[in-house]
Amino acid sequence: MGSTARLSENRRRALQLLAGSVCLAQGASAAKANAAVPDGIVLARQAGGDVVRDETYWASVRRLFPLKPGLVHLNSANLAPSSLAVLDTEVSLSRDVCGDPSFENRLKFEATTEATRRALATMLGADPDEIAITRNTSEGNRTVIAGLDLGPGDEVLIWDQNHESNSAAWDVWAARLGFKVVRVATPAAPRDRADLAAAFTSAFTDRTKVLAFSQVSNISGVALPADALCRAAAARGILTLVDGAQTFGVLDLDLHAMGCDFYTASAHKWLGGPHETGVLYVRSLRAAALWPSMVTHNWDAQSKAGARKFDCLGQRQEGRIAALHTAIALQDQIGRPRIEQRIRHLVAELRAGLMQTDLRLEFVTPRSPDMHAGILMFLIEAKNSSRVMATFYERFRVSALATPAGDRTLVRFSPNIYNSRADVLTAVAAVANAVMKG
Repeated sequence: MGSTARLSENRRRALQLLAGSVCLAQGASAAKANAAVPDGIVLARQAGGDVVRDETYWASVRRLFPLKPGLVHLNSANLAPSSLAVLDTEVSLSRDVCGDPSFENRLKFEATTEATRRALATMLGADPDEIAITRNTSEGNRTVIAGLDLGPGDEVLIWDQNHESNSAAWDVWAARLGFKVVRVATPAAPRDRADLAAAFTSAFTDRTKVLAFSQVSNISGVALPADALCRAAAARGILTLVDGAQTFGVLDLDLHAMGCDFYTASAHKWLGGPHETGVLYVRSLRAAALWPSMVTHNWDAQSKAGARKFDCLGQRQEGRIAALHTAIALQDQIGRPRIEQRIRHLVAELRAGLMQTDLRLEFVTPRSPDMHAGILMFLIEAKNSSRVMATFYERFRVSALATPAGDRTLVRFSPNIYNSRADVLTAVAAVANAVMKG
């Protein structure tokens, strides 16, 4: 079968898998969607046993993505591919709107947007009224940072390993409004979750109004005990903003159980969703007091509709929002706990493979599953990070991150559901070759 034929077959299967979501506007039934699952996935589900290690099963999942043959993409922490079904939903609905931009035709997106909102709420353990559909994590963070009433005398605690949109953005608004930003460092080699939590709780003062942290750091792979931190903060009357860029689509989340006030994430990373879509969770008790960053059409109604007032962003490519539902539907088909287990398994396999070499490595990401998620970061004895990146990509077709760290190079691998055991072996070989070249 030629490459074009294979692409057509993969696309057909992807569309079958998510027929209910793709045909959202026509009201396709969930039963029909669930019945149209590719054969490989059906066989793996029926086979029983350890599906998490079943490479045949995950090869059928990979075929749902348009990744080029031979590419080992280990950089979901930055950008993941959209699935074929997501792309087809987005393109199909964009063509539909361009073919008929009338109010009458676009009216259907009211239903598709609310269906996506409900799907996000179910996925995150939240209520639909607590969900705003944003464009990315940074926009969600900005909405919270700009929307809180803070001023002189107030303090905001942030992790010194936060992403810039949950770090530098606080500095910008502090300069404008006069509150103080306090950065908290966690131990370089934490013994357990309590070690991580104590770094923050010991910094609480009567002036602390907000605790803002990345649930998993993109610069170390360390996972903070979000539930413990949110409970401790709530007991002191401190609001919590959790940046979930590295957990949305990885962990099986329940935000009500976590107890955070705000949670932000993007669909273009681990979820494999449409690019330029994201989510902002606003706890129901906090919506009224959070000022919106943008006010536009239909404000009177939106302002009384919970978190919906935070996705009043003017004209949008609404097909992307429907495609976000398609991405969630794919994860529903596979099973969110299974996805988390598979990603954790691949991280463990990468670590084990690297440890079996005679390379001088220093792991930055803790080994305990309680303190990491989908990211593995480690230091290698190579001074030229650009050469490392070139070796990875040009010789081994491994897409990952390598960045300078003094006289060494810091490497980040972030595998996803489309990766395989063979990808792990290729990545280990790529690291060994990069170290040999220095």
